[in-house]
Amino acid sequence: MLPSPNKWRKLFVRSEIPYSQFIGDNDPYPVIRSSVARITEMCEGLTEEQLEAYPAPGKWSLHQVIAHLADCELVFQYRVRMILFEDMPKLEAFDQDNWANGWSREKETFAQTLERFRVLRESSIRLFENTPVHDLKRTGTHPERGLQEAGDFLIIMAGHDLNHFRQIQALLPPR
Repeated sequence: MLPSPNKWRKLFVRSEIPYSQFIGDNDPYPVIRSSVARITEMCEGLTEEQLEAYPAPGKWSLHQVIAHLADCELVFQYRVRMILFEDMPKLEAFDQDNWANGWSREKETFAQTLERFRVLRESSIRLFENTPVHDLKRTGTHPERGLQEAGDFLIIMAGHDLNHFRQIQALLPPR
């Protein structure tokens, strides 16, 4: 059972959770449930050239930003599963730029990237919705952030999405 938004805030939201500044007092579930649809809407009608364009040297294209969201979804879900199903696991860090550079080998189309994100996100939502609140308080140790609770990742995922929505919006051509 999901806690009410007010109870949610008391149970899980702490200032040291990465990306918490983007979610504030808001319930993270509407954000994570609507992210794929929001990205689809934002990118609708864009050409492959627009999706692949680099805004500046060393900066990601729209397609790369979405691939990053899909990669992070995989990593975040892995961390949550480790916390929920193992006792005090050590969580892995990863270098997002190495993953972005390695991803180019996949030759994934934009539609495939968006579908990968959708499938992973739906799985994450099912996992969270069916996890008892007391289990969301289970912890693991991240090498850079220290102790993290499984429930922290709802805030992290929602805040991370919101942060990158701003980036996506800035990359969109004028309509």
